[in-house]
Amino acid sequence: MKRDLKAPDFCKGESAAPRRISAILLALLFSAILLALFPACGKKGPPFLPEKKLAARVEGLTGKWVDGTIRLEGSIEGDDKGLGITGCTVYHAWYPSEKPPCEGCPVEMRAFSDNVRATISKDRFACDIPVTETKGIWFFDVRLTGSNGAVGPPSERITLKVDD
Repeated sequence: MKRDLKAPDFCKGESAAPRRISAILLALLFSAILLALFPACGKKGPPFLPEKKLAARVEGLTGKWVDGTIRLEGSIEGDDKGLGITGCTVYHAWYPSEKPPCEGCPVEMRAFSDNVRATISKDRFACDIPVTETKGIWFFDVRLTGSNGAVGPPSERITLKVDD
């Protein structure tokens, strides 16, 4: 009986290192492909689009009572004043003269849902607000709105006392 004995590879002068290196490189390549296809689990950013900003705001807001309407006026300040401003949102609060809010108490402001007629020309702002309540204390602030849905910062809050 004749046996066919062969000498191992390392006896012939060949080394197993190239095979081992190629196996490691193949495993790394496979891992890199998997990581590229499945980068992470979960969403990393906020779930909504960020709010669009408008730098223009109403400065020096004043108010006065004129024949059943309240007229608000001021100047438009900011980097993008007069550019793309399409309107405004007027926030208000009304209290009877006999029961004004205490000094430093929070005042709950609501947006006017009625027709507010705003006039914006270059760097001037004017707004007429028809109101049903005549006597009392009014609080107002204004935020300009842009054509692309952007909302500007609020103006300073003013107080208007109507004794009519």
